Amino acid sequence: MWEIFQTPELERALLIAMIAGPIMGLLGTFITLRGMAFFSDAISHAALTGVGLGVALHLAHDVYGPGMQLVLIVFCCIVGSMMAWLFERTSLRADTVIAFSYSGAVALGVILISQLKGYQSLEGVLFGEILFSSNQDVWMILALSALVFAFLLLNMKALLLCVVHEDLARIAGIPIRKLNYSFVLVIALVIGFLLQQLGALLISGLIVIPAAASRMVATSFRQMLLLSAGFGLLAGVLGIAASAQLNLPTGPAIVLANVAFLMAAMALGAILGRGKLNRPSTSQLDRV
Repeated sequence: MWEIFQTPELERALLIAMIAGPIMGLLGTFITLRGMAFFSDAISHAALTGVGLGVALHLAHDVYGPGMQLVLIVFCCIVGSMMAWLFERTSLRADTVIAFSYSGAVALGVILISQLKGYQSLEGVLFGEILFSSNQDVWMILALSALVFAFLLLNMKALLLCVVHEDLARIAGIPIRKLNYSFVLVIALVIGFLLQQLGALLISGLIVIPAAASRMVATSFRQMLLLSAGFGLLAGVLGIAASAQLNLPTGPAIVLANVAFLMAAMALGAILGRGKLNRPSTSQLDRV
């Protein structure tokens, strides 16, 4: 760990992991409870098209530059909003909409990138490079995390009630449509901001796996929230440490640390007879 604090790149990576890990875990709790795990995966993979468009239209020339980050944020928000609109306006099941959006956007992205001669940054898009982060990135991700935390805190009861019973939430006067679009945009913002650091193939796992691990051992919704944030934080720290000590790719090391927590949680849940946490009930609303 001392080596990390002597290396600016590793120190910034550790700060980003410690900031983003807990907030992705908290967000992942609601994503998994609402059955939207594949939704976040679809947005992150669709970002390949955003990269191709950014370069083809000369909006950005570097995967790790601020111009590309802006392109990714806007593109992810557009894709997420379009999928949410299709959920609402068509009779297709949500998984069907996600599947064709996912595969279509990835196919278009690969074609666009393949036509860009001399453009060799596909690996960076797929796996990210958290070690290329700047001090500005750290502050931006800190601001993003504060925004996401504020959104979840202000809308926690409404989001939980939508998980429990959407019709009941509508009767209670919760603006379901507005809340759903806001939630989708928050997911898209997180993916758009962190894609450069964590990569299209990895970022969804960092959102979903901590929540899945916490569900294996949690006995209440509040406990699941706390454990998701804790797993996200610890996995980030351990992944960075393992990367520095063993000279491993940083993003994959963080994902594997999350997977290790998930496996440990599954084993502990089996021993304790847990791992069967149901969807939250209305009685838990007052305890959130």
